[in-house]
Amino acid sequence: MSTVAIITLAGDLHARVIRRQLQEVHGVEVAVVASDTLSAAGGLTWSNVAGPAPTLPTEDGGVLDVADLDLVWWRRCHGRPTVPDAVTDPQMRKLVVKDNRAGLRGLLLAGFTGTWISDPYATERAQNKILQLSVARRLGLTVPRTLVSTDPAAVRDFARAHGGTVIAKTMTGLLGTSLEAGRVTLESLRDDDEITVSATVYQEEVPGTDHLRVMVFGDAVHAARIRSGELDWRLAGDMEVEPVAIDERLADRLRRVTVRLGLRMGVFDVKLRPDGEPVFLEVNPQGQFLFVEGMSDMPLGEAFAQFVVDELARVHRRVPA
Repeated sequence: MSTVAIITLAGDLHARVIRRQLQEVHGVEVAVVASDTLSAAGGLTWSNVAGPAPTLPTEDGGVLDVADLDLVWWRRCHGRPTVPDAVTDPQMRKLVVKDNRAGLRGLLLAGFTGTWISDPYATERAQNKILQLSVARRLGLTVPRTLVSTDPAAVRDFARAHGGTVIAKTMTGLLGTSLEAGRVTLESLRDDDEITVSATVYQEEVPGTDHLRVMVFGDAVHAARIRSGELDWRLAGDMEVEPVAIDERLADRLRRVTVRLGLRMGVFDVKLRPDGEPVFLEVNPQGQFLFVEGMSDMPLGEAFAQFVVDELARVHRRVPA
């Protein structure tokens, strides 16, 4: 029997749904490791001398032998980890979090020989928006005209060149905090100190109300159209979601972006101009997809479970990705 580990945060809905699908439908053994509750859980062990096997604690209180694993779904490793109240010094609490994360990653990198969805280093690298936009453009996708800068003059010149209004986004994000993209005007960009404090993404606004949420699971591509009048549909209350077939050229380019970034999966946000031209916005290496299933009846949980089963078959055949 194949064994899969899902590395994620405690209580993750995606982990629970996919675990149930894999175990009940496909007969795959699945263990969930909560990366944010490692402190005081016990069960994390690695040694380079004869003795204990490399192990990790599971969310249900068990212990997982890393040597038994065929596949690791590296879903979520950051968040707000729990640290026992007995550790009161702020710097020591930070150290506990860093050491547990390093232990988790190091133990798997040293002792796990199966396949990843996706490799931790590739996942972290692929989250960089500058890299994403550069790769997407090189592979033939249309991307918004973009400036990333902390230079006040450059930012104001960019806004002026695009009619005095541009979209501003953060370079990264904060788990559990909604950081929506927003319009900024030339008049609002007068404060040099605000502009210089942090690298920010400035982009031309892509017109239209139709968005695509595209899930690339290996070679399989699943797409939904999201219709919303809001600039950032994630915080909209007027979303309409429906499955849609996308052009094969677009699907192939999104697959190629996924491969070029070293990923086995990716969840893409694409906006459609009024004339139907797709514009790549970003890819999340471990994006949410079950909300799309809930709003459209697309069987994405089943599709992802089948993707995992296909990856396991590839591992057993030793077929390269």
